[in-house]
Amino acid sequence: MNAGYDQQDLAFRDPIEEARQLELRRRVQASGYMLIFSMAITGAMALIALTGGDIWQASALFAVGGVILAAYITINLIGPSRATPVLVGILLLVLYFYLLLSGGVNNTGLMWAVMLVPGFINLYGYRRGTATLLAIGGTTALILFYPDFPGLTAEYDTAYRARFIAVFGALTALTALLDSSRHQTQQLLQRLTQELENRASTDALTGLANRREAYRAINELERRNRHLAGRYAVLIGDLDNFKSINDNYGHAFGDRVLQDVAQTLQDNTRTDDIVARWGGEEFLILLPNTDQNGGGILAEKLRDKVEELSRKYDPPVKISISFGVAEGDPASATHGQLLAEADARMYRAKDGGRNKVVAV
Repeated sequence: MNAGYDQQDLAFRDPIEEARQLELRRRVQASGYMLIFSMAITGAMALIALTGGDIWQASALFAVGGVILAAYITINLIGPSRATPVLVGILLLVLYFYLLLSGGVNNTGLMWAVMLVPGFINLYGYRRGTATLLAIGGTTALILFYPDFPGLTAEYDTAYRARFIAVFGALTALTALLDSSRHQTQQLLQRLTQELENRASTDALTGLANRREAYRAINELERRNRHLAGRYAVLIGDLDNFKSINDNYGHAFGDRVLQDVAQTLQDNTRTDDIVARWGGEEFLILLPNTDQNGGGILAEKLRDKVEELSRKYDPPVKISISFGVAEGDPASATHGQLLAEADARMYRAKDGGRNKVVAV
C-alpha cells in the first residue's frame, strides 16, 4: 500500500466528550444558581442582624456576601471550568460551618442545610454528592453532640440538634434517590437514542453503514477537506453474477455471502475508513487521506480477498467483485460527480470481464 493509504486520524466529533461538556455546563450553571441563592439568604440575614443591632454579625454576613458576589462574577468571566463546582462547594461549606458554629441570626444558621443538600447533589452528582453530604452530616453531628466543641457559640437544645440530624439525613437520602432516578432515566434515554441512531445508520443484514450514513460521512469528509485541501478516494464494488447465486443456492445463502463479503471488506480496511452497503449487492468504501493510486491498490487487495471466499463454501461457489475507483478533489468535483465517476468505472470493470478494478 502506498503512502496515501497510511493510517490517519479523522477528527470526528466525540459524543462522549460532548456529553461531558454538557454535564460540565449544567454543573457550572448549578454553581451560579447556588451562589445567587447564597447571596440572597446571606444578605437577608445580614439585614436582619443589622436591624437587630448585631453589628458584628451583620458585618461578617455582608463580608461573606461580598465574597460570594466576587465568586459569582469570577465564574462568569472565566467561563465553564471543572474547578468551578469544587471552588463553589468549598465556599458554601465555609459559609455553612460558620453559620453552624455561630448560629447565624436568631439561631437560624442550620436552616442553610435545606439548600446545601440539593446544591451538593447538583454540583457533584448523586454518588459524590451523597458521599460529601454524609461526611458533612457526620461532622455536623460531632460538632452538635461533642461536649463543649471548640468554636461552637450557638445554643441549640438537645431535641433541636437530634431533629436537625434526622432531617438532614432524610433530606440527603430523598434528594440522592431522586437524582439517582433522574440519572438512570437519562442513561436510558441516551441508550435508546444511541440505539435509534445506530438503526438509522446501519444496514440490518451486514452491520455495515447504510447509504444514509455513507452520504453523511462523504459530506463531512468533503467539508473538512475543503478547508484542509486534502484528498480522498471512493471505491464502489458490485458482486459479480449475484443474481445467479440467489437463483441457484437460495436467498438465505445469498445473504450469507453478503455478510461474508461485508466482513472481508471491513477486516481489510482501516479503522477510519467507511465501509457501507450501497444497495443490494453493491458496496461503497470511503478512504480519507488516500489518492487514486492508493485506492486502486486497496481495491485490488479487496478484490483478491473476496475471490478467496469462493473456497470457503462446500461445494465451492464462484464469488468475485468488480471495483470502480475515483479520487475526490475538494477544489473541483462534488461528491455527486465523484460517485458517478466511481460507478461508471465499476460498470466498465463489469463490461471488461468482471472481477476487475478500474481506477482510470
